Amino acid sequence: MRLLLAALLACALSPLPAPAEPPPAEILALTETLPPLSYDEDGAHKGFSNELLLMMLHDSGLRAVIQIRPWSRALREAQQTPNTMLYLTVRTPEREEMFKWIGPALPLPIELFRLGGPRAQPYTSMDDARRAAVAVARDTPGQKMMEKLGFVDNQNLVLTNDEAQSARLLYAHRVQYSAGVALFQRYAAKQQGQNPERLDSVQVLDDSTQFYFAMQKDSNPEYISRLQAALDKIKQDGRYASLLKRYNHP
Repeated sequence: MRLLLAALLACALSPLPAPAEPPPAEILALTETLPPLSYDEDGAHKGFSNELLLMMLHDSGLRAVIQIRPWSRALREAQQTPNTMLYLTVRTPEREEMFKWIGPALPLPIELFRLGGPRAQPYTSMDDARRAAVAVARDTPGQKMMEKLGFVDNQNLVLTNDEAQSARLLYAHRVQYSAGVALFQRYAAKQQGQNPERLDSVQVLDDSTQFYFAMQKDSNPEYISRLQAALDKIKQDGRYASLLKRYNHP
């Protein structure tokens, strides 16, 4: 009896085993602050692209560390380390060989905007914009398109940090046009206390633009395959359509 009590006492006094640490994440996911696609709120990752990524991770059984970076830095870092994801980004011929692609995740045409209303900037052709100033976010397909159309930085092209700054300059009448994505610039205008309905599209620059999740080109192909399969399933079972509807995307 004494031996039994001693054994029980020894068990009670022995330290409990430490809880097992969760396995490390397979993926480093880099994004930018770009509402309504991606932003942090009260320590949580919010926005269309974050919600979609979390669904894909859940369905694929993969884990990711999500970090927000300035876009130019995220683009640079995502090309350097395997199993690093950049999202969401436009798939362009220039970027095709830089990444492995998962998607498409979101169609977003790139357009040229002015402020609508009785005093709207006249527009009949791209020549009108060439004689004015156009704001466009730096290191985006919109910038490349404007430069191919003959626009030059510090002449008739104003490079901005993001779509929100482009919208701010347009509503402040510091530029006459902005180039970019309506979803972003209308959201930014609303957040800035402006009327988003005043954003008037005068020309579609590219209606084939598709946003993707981009994985560093030497990433594990199994991860890419599992994430693509998860995205395909989300599109098939109705969750994708419901997500688009909540973010007022046609």
